This record gives sequence, C-alpha cells and structure tokens, in this order.
Amino acid sequence: MKAEMTLAEWIGKRQQAVRLTSLKTYESYERAHIIPFLGRQKLVSVSNQQMLEFREHLKRKEKLAPKTIRDIQGHLIKILKDAKIHGYIEAVPEAAKAVLRTSEKPILSQSEQRILCETLKKDLNAKSMAVLLSVGAGLRLGEVMGLNVGDVDLEAGVLRVRYSRQRVKTAEEDKTSVIKTALKTGKSRRDIPLNEPLKEILKEYLKHSTQKDIQKPLISWKEKRPIDARTVQYYFTELKKSHQLDPSVTFHSLRHSFATRALEAGVDMQALSELMGHSSVAFTLSCYGHCATEHKRAQMEKMAQCW
Repeated sequence: MKAEMTLAEWIGKRQQAVRLTSLKTYESYERAHIIPFLGRQKLVSVSNQQMLEFREHLKRKEKLAPKTIRDIQGHLIKILKDAKIHGYIEAVPEAAKAVLRTSEKPILSQSEQRILCETLKKDLNAKSMAVLLSVGAGLRLGEVMGLNVGDVDLEAGVLRVRYSRQRVKTAEEDKTSVIKTALKTGKSRRDIPLNEPLKEILKEYLKHSTQKDIQKPLISWKEKRPIDARTVQYYFTELKKSHQLDPSVTFHSLRHSFATRALEAGVDMQALSELMGHSSVAFTLSCYGHCATEHKRAQMEKMAQCW
C-alpha cells in the first residue's frame, strides 16, 4: 500500500532521468545521508520538523559545509516532489535552507605558484601538463581530462573546452568506469585565449607528445589511453608534499589560484566569469568578490602617499 511505503523504498523504486555524473552524486547523498537518517520513515509522515532535524544533523553531527547541506536537502525535496506527483503523498514538507557563507578558499601564494610551475616545466609530461592547465587556465580536473589534442589551437592561440571526462558508477554493483560527457551548461563550453607562456608550454608538450591524432585525449599515456583523474590527483598530492604546501590545498585549489591571480592582475569580473565557465557573473562575484575587495584595498593603500 502507498501509505505504508517508506522513504528508502520509494528511493529504490523511483526513476531518475539525470546525467550519469549527477546520478553518482545523488546516490551518494541517498546512501550516506538521507537513508540512514530518514530511510525507515513512512513517506506520508515526513514532517517539517523532521526536515529541520535532518538539517541540524547534517550541520552538527556530520559537520557538512552549508552548500553541501543545501544540495542534499534540495535532492531530498526532489525525491518528495516525485512522490507527490505519483500520488504517494499529498504535500511536500518545507526544507530549512542552509545559510551559505563565503569562506576563504585555500589557494597557492604567488611564490608557491611560481616555484611549482617552474618544477612542472622542467619535467613536462602528461601529469605535469594537467596541473599546469588548471593553474594556468582555470580548468576543472574533469575539463582537463576531457581535452583532446585538437582542442589546443596554437595558431589561433585558443584552448577549446568542450567536454569533461569523469569516473562514474556503472550498472554493476561497486563498479565504475571513465566516460566522456558534454559539459553541463553552455557557459561551461568556452574558448580560453592562451597567454604566451602557456601557449609555449603547450607547444613544447605537443612537440614531444606521441599523440598526433586530434581526436585522442591530450592527457594520456604513451599508448594513447586516457590517464585517470585519480592518477593526476595522486601526482598532485606528492607535489604538495615535496613543495611543503598547505595540506588543505587540493587540485581544485589550482582553479581558485588562477581566479585569484586574475583578479590581482586587474581582470574584470565579467571576463573572469567567462574564463571560469561560470553560469553568471553573480556566481563569480559570490565566489571571489572578497578577492577583488582585497585587491582594491591594496591599490588604495598605494595612494596613501598622496595625503
């Protein structure tokens, strides 16, 4: 009977028309957070109070970031909305919104970035090229792995970002595979102008690369097999240790470092938003507005001598 169905049973029953990469994320929300806390609850009795308690559990007990809490609650609301559409419940409880606070993102300092890049250029290979593309062009790891040789247009001086390559869960239990997918939004599909240093690095890399087929992955082993993103992450972890970088710095911090350097150099927020492939300038401002403020403050301090 519909009145007896639990949330866990509905989650197992419902169909989701989403991208494979998104499905992996949603299933992790369900498995790690939603089902353990609310899975045994009957669908018809999920209340506003329980939604509040769930939010507090994620915040206090699991100590998740506000954005992660918001994403998990948003997915739970979608699950309940689908239940309403199929007649299992009459109304969807409200979710208490997690407050998003802009926090300082771990990045490389200018000196750390300069030293790291010098190290990478001395040993130019597929893994070091992956790191250089993130810190030098602001690419996400999946975007770096999704590049083909033909996406590097040295003549036009442009890097064409069109695809992402990610590891996703397959139909087989506990199995994953690496797939290449189109980027989520039109803004993510972008052409990034190459500055001269990055253009020369890519030129040198392609010169010695065994990959001549423009359809082959740019970041790959000699036998043309794509390098797994996890391999690049392990490589970066070793780089962090050898360069004594802050442990909180991650591969994604390279992208944040790119954005910070851009603002320090005076790049305007509109241009930065397009370079980063963000959905809107407002989103870019919410992520890096504090960096722009600090840069302006530093410039104002230079004017102090006029008084």
